[in-house]
Amino acid sequence: MSKPLGRPDLDKLTPVQWEQMGISREGLEKNLMRMQEREKNAPAVGDPAPDFELKRLSPEGKLTEELIRLSSLRGRAAALVFGSYT
Repeated sequence: MSKPLGRPDLDKLTPVQWEQMGISREGLEKNLMRMQEREKNAPAVGDPAPDFELKRLSPEGKLTEELIRLSSLRGRAAALVFGSYT
């Protein structure tokens, strides 16, 4: 089994490199384990998107009080943009 692309060999990092990264080996391993556990519940590529409801944006990009549910768009094209614009 090969290591993931871009992941350094943790055994080869020097104490100076660990300090530059701002995390201990134990802290990194704990974060990686937490991420792996979280990924077990994530939908896989190709799985149906979970249904959710949110407030619609106006043409000006402001929140409205109108709610829209993803399932109400079934059969129509929809774009989902995830990110922060603040």
